[in-house]
Amino acid sequence: MVREIALEKVALNLESAVREIQDRRDQLVVVHGGKRVMAMIPIDFYDLWFAEREKAFKYFDKLSSHDMHYTDEEVESDVEQAIRETRSQDGNM
Repeated sequence: MVREIALEKVALNLESAVREIQDRRDQLVVVHGGKRVMAMIPIDFYDLWFAEREKAFKYFDKLSSHDMHYTDEEVESDVEQAIRETRSQDGNM
């Protein structure tokens, strides 16, 4: 379960907040001054996120290492063509 908690409350009850995260698998979003400032999540959630992030970066690194040389104009033309095709499929010309 994701729930918001005030920074002051976390500061006064850090051990309790950690226990909630460990035992109940809760995710706490810490709010300070009316703004969401951080998240407290179970470590395995973090480990999974970090592993997926690393995998994504490796994938993008591999893509950028391919010998692809496109000009800005070619990329813009492809994007415009994709937009036209999408709009014509949706009937939003």
